Amino acid sequence: MRNLICIVLVFLISCSTEEKPLIEKVFLNDGWEFHQLNPDQPTWYPAIIPGTIHTDLLKNGLINNPFYGCNEKELQWIGETDWTYRKTFQMDNEFISRPNMLLIFEGLDTYAEVFLNGQKILSANNMFRKWEVDCKSFLIEGENLLEINFESAENRFIRDSLALGYPLPGGKWVFARKAAYHFGWDWGPKLVTAGIWKPVYLETWNDHRPVEIQLFTGEITRKKAEINTEIFVNSAISEKATLTVTKTTTGKRLARKEIFLSPDLRKYVLDFSIHDPILWWTNGLGEPHLYELDFELKTGSGFTWSRHIAYGIRKVEVVNENDEYGQSLYVKLNGVPVFMKGANYIPQHSFVTEVSDDDYRKVIQTAVESNMNMLRVWGGGIYEKDIFYEHCSRNGILVWQDFMFACAMYPGDADYIENVKQEAVRQIRRLRNHTSLAMWCGNNEADEGWHNWQWQKTHNILSNDSATIWQGYRNIFHKLLPETVAANDPGRFYLHTSPMHGWGRAESLTHGSAHYWGVWWGREPFEKYLDKIPRFMSEFGFQAMPALATIRQFQAEEDDFLFSDALKCHQKHPTGYPTIDVYLEREHLNPKSLDEYIYFSQLVQAKGIGMAIEAQRRAMPYCMGSLYWQLNDCWPVTSWSGTDVNGNRKALQYKVKENYQDILVSILMHNDTSSIYLVSDRLEATEGKLQLMVFDFHGSKIWSYERGINIAANSSSQVVSFSMKSLLGGNEATKCFLKATFSDGNDTYQSIQFFRNYGQLVLPEPELKFEVVQLEDEFEIELKATEFVPFVHLYLTEGNAIFNKNFIHLMPGEKYRVTCQCKLNPDEFRKQLRVKGLGDYLAGTN
Repeated sequence: MRNLICIVLVFLISCSTEEKPLIEKVFLNDGWEFHQLNPDQPTWYPAIIPGTIHTDLLKNGLINNPFYGCNEKELQWIGETDWTYRKTFQMDNEFISRPNMLLIFEGLDTYAEVFLNGQKILSANNMFRKWEVDCKSFLIEGENLLEINFESAENRFIRDSLALGYPLPGGKWVFARKAAYHFGWDWGPKLVTAGIWKPVYLETWNDHRPVEIQLFTGEITRKKAEINTEIFVNSAISEKATLTVTKTTTGKRLARKEIFLSPDLRKYVLDFSIHDPILWWTNGLGEPHLYELDFELKTGSGFTWSRHIAYGIRKVEVVNENDEYGQSLYVKLNGVPVFMKGANYIPQHSFVTEVSDDDYRKVIQTAVESNMNMLRVWGGGIYEKDIFYEHCSRNGILVWQDFMFACAMYPGDADYIENVKQEAVRQIRRLRNHTSLAMWCGNNEADEGWHNWQWQKTHNILSNDSATIWQGYRNIFHKLLPETVAANDPGRFYLHTSPMHGWGRAESLTHGSAHYWGVWWGREPFEKYLDKIPRFMSEFGFQAMPALATIRQFQAEEDDFLFSDALKCHQKHPTGYPTIDVYLEREHLNPKSLDEYIYFSQLVQAKGIGMAIEAQRRAMPYCMGSLYWQLNDCWPVTSWSGTDVNGNRKALQYKVKENYQDILVSILMHNDTSSIYLVSDRLEATEGKLQLMVFDFHGSKIWSYERGINIAANSSSQVVSFSMKSLLGGNEATKCFLKATFSDGNDTYQSIQFFRNYGQLVLPEPELKFEVVQLEDEFEIELKATEFVPFVHLYLTEGNAIFNKNFIHLMPGEKYRVTCQCKLNPDEFRKQLRVKGLGDYLAGTN
């Protein structure tokens, strides 16, 4: 009996000391409704939070799909209208009697006035800030009413610009701390959103509120890595507490420290070591190893707070210093200079709340499969959700992070600068623990625009106003942001702008980052990429049409002609199609149908950007980065992207995958000479065999060359060169191609180069056959042809699909297998599948 009593007492004691969370959250995302502000007879409609006004209108059947046809034009009234949202929620006496309570909005878009039970508690003016309001005195027992009025950002611009008294070059986004691309871009629609775009909740605590945690990697040796942790806690009382850190995967405690919590906001330090550390490497160089770490704060009174951080041990240095050529810009990872291979990333949807967690997984998987190691988050979009950076960290993708400023000059008054400061502090502290974060950049093309785009003349800016505007620029990008980075993310590299110099200036090729747009904007030939090689190319690009299945999302099949109204509405560059036409003509391609235009534009895009990437990689270590514009789209559109909004990969994306391999075989045909380069990103030398062969289009070998090669680690070198005449041996250039292959015994890398432009090739008429086999979770297509077939294109007429390989060069008699992931059943897949080679398309244009 005595034993039983003891057991009961122990149980009761354990229950009485049960751990309780330091912070509790009550989410308020459900039960919202909305209507247009101040109508005569308002009708309330249900709203989905997080969301935007456009998605709420669409889901209630009040507007047509903004992406279909030219509907965008008819929906501009939404962005010019004020809107109100509301919800009610119940509070009991126990809850509202708690000592500390905040109402927290993770994101309000953008100009918002918040009322609680009829009392105005907040005026918000920044989409990128987290808004916290002490709401305890405004809550009542029973039913509470929360209302938010959103002012049109479009209308607010007019008011703010008139009040300023002088023009600010750029767009209507300059006053609004809001995603600039919502106001329209040369690849995106103008859909000026408003709404509650991130979660809303009440947060309560009694005596202690942990607010921040930051990890620093100290000294790293083979045997040990020192990790420093800083935790900031806001306390109302003094109390003993314990800090611990454990490995999630094993439960092993790495450190434990007794601390004494004191009133006010204070910093507490916890240092620990990881023995025999596994370093984090980028995609292609090694394992992006992350340590799963659990941090816990436990007070003497039994309250706990915990945070999980996936942390990679690595040292990232961005080197930007004067050298014999000008000024370098490159990344050193764990002491090794690494060529950055990647792309610019924009928001994945015009309505940011429509991007799912799986969408983030897919877009980063595309980057990984394309052999990328860096993405640049462009400054006209948003600071992405944490899941984006987590996927980058887990997959070895470094992130170049712009602050959200693009292609404009901005106000420099004290209120604006303070608003930007709070935004920067919030985002820096949120993102700084992500292993993928490599650097911060102040803005996209604002400095270039001021010095290169004749803004002063175009906007008739007086000299005094010009000095004021430039001083405002310096206050934000040369003072505020670098100081804020240094204070909140010490040791991280900050670049004030990209590019460092405009593409018309000589310094653009010798100093830091460059955006080269002579190709496309200047309509210069692709061959210019051979000469215009900077230290780090952070933007360059060329447009192509999206997949037919994506076009089918915004126009019916009967409208598939060049150029329908819908196709024009889904081309946002003012001279987009005429510019594409210039390059098609140079390639001797003459599309007469939509199907041909899709194919030819994608081929030319891949050729031009592929040529640029190869030139930049060949120039290593002078050039140490290649980030093309752009990886993805935010809606169905003809743009510079390598993948369209549905994830369908253009020819460019397959070319990028080839050109970003760890070993690049590059054929440079220039001035009647063919030179072969081998470029290696590997950290060790590679021995192998180089083989060159010239074939005619019937598959007959007419010339060959072979030799052993030892490629130095992390290097680029020209290994052999031949005259075009010796390669062709009297054969017609329009009927032959050069194939270069390098093999190290395990992997084989190859490149195929034609001696003439695509439209000049004289191709035989092969018998191209294919068979489809359904596998467990994908389809396999086996291809075979009787003659050489270049650029075999596989696509679906209506369904979206990802082919593991595409735009394939098929040798005579060779069996080639391609897999495809899509959601169609076997019958529908076979019905929609199309397989065509370059010769099929050329035949249609003759």
